[in-house]
Amino acid sequence: MYRLYLKQDGKQILLPVTPAEIQTKTGNRNKAVYILNFGEMNLAKKPGLQEIRFTALLPGRQYSFVQTEDGFHEPEYFLNYFKEYKAAAKPVQLILFRRLADGTQLFCGNMEVLLEDYTVTEKGGEQGDFWVEMHWKEWKTAKSIRYSVKGNTMVEQGQERAAKTAAATYTVQKGDCLWNIAKKQLGDGTKYKEIAQKNGISNPNLIYPGQVLKL
Repeated sequence: MYRLYLKQDGKQILLPVTPAEIQTKTGNRNKAVYILNFGEMNLAKKPGLQEIRFTALLPGRQYSFVQTEDGFHEPEYFLNYFKEYKAAAKPVQLILFRRLADGTQLFCGNMEVLLEDYTVTEKGGEQGDFWVEMHWKEWKTAKSIRYSVKGNTMVEQGQERAAKTAAATYTVQKGDCLWNIAKKQLGDGTKYKEIAQKNGISNPNLIYPGQVLKL
């Protein structure tokens, strides 16, 4: 079972129908150069921003396969959110997870993205259904990094502070999900429910970067 959430400024929506296909492309920043008497070389650089594309169905009525958490919503409800994402020009959390019928979580993704563009299509004879082709791009914030010198070692201050954080807590990072946190910090992914309960999290699939969790 797949579910795809979008979240911005504390407001979150669950897409009523998870896209049948999600395409993720990692940007290329390598540069090819020609060196005299040697030939062409490819200079490796760090990868560019990821791009995500998918087509989402916004149903005009509640089919048996529609997923809801707070009742059925008409397509206009979601289209208004997409307009807000473009108008706000701020990042959106795109949260995707896959879970088996027995509750076992196999994969989760949590990425901050910007909505680059989207196309809305209405097909004749589909009783109010809309198809939305969406293009997202990974968002990274610019930040300054301060360092301190410890003996003969230069340490990033953020890492130094993190090392002093009590082991009984964990700060959520981009891409984290409770299952992976429980597996890494407690040695057992199935303990994600205990972490959720301890932190008053009603939906274990919705956490955000910077959130401090009690373990």
